[in-house]
Amino acid sequence: MKNYLILTAILFCSVLSSKAANPDPAKVAVLEKIHWIIERSDMNKVRSAFAEICSENHFSMLVSGLKDGIYKGTSPADDYGYRHEVTFEMKGGKMISVDYDEIHTDGHAKQHNEAYGKEMLQSGTTPAIAYPSYESQLLKKQDLNQIDAVTGASYSQYRFKLAVLYAILNSGQL
Repeated sequence: MKNYLILTAILFCSVLSSKAANPDPAKVAVLEKIHWIIERSDMNKVRSAFAEICSENHFSMLVSGLKDGIYKGTSPADDYGYRHEVTFEMKGGKMISVDYDEIHTDGHAKQHNEAYGKEMLQSGTTPAIAYPSYESQLLKKQDLNQIDAVTGASYSQYRFKLAVLYAILNSGQL
């Protein structure tokens, strides 16, 4: 009996991990479509297409209620060589921590790139200002639709949301 329980637990864990390791290809294609809309469209198109595509595909914007665990999501690299990466933790159905950054294929992170920050400050913000704002808003509101844009970082707002969707997809819960 004891061996049966152990084998059942192992089988259950392998099913969960295989689901997470092999996300639904149709949903991956939808997220890739959203990624390229974000990267190649004006902000009005990004806003409307993001909402429309997520609604059509029944992608919940609520993170509250996700299973406990650590979630990781990464978008494909954009035209500038940056992947949009997020890691967050769920506990008791609530997001308790989140970390987001845009990482270049050469390994450097936008949030800690002082030269890039100085250049972006002309638009009103920097990744070191915008990304923590998006993180804290999501922790507080637990809803991607309730995240307000930081002036000068509107595209990053949608990249952040997309990375969260990739993380949820990777967990098998999207």
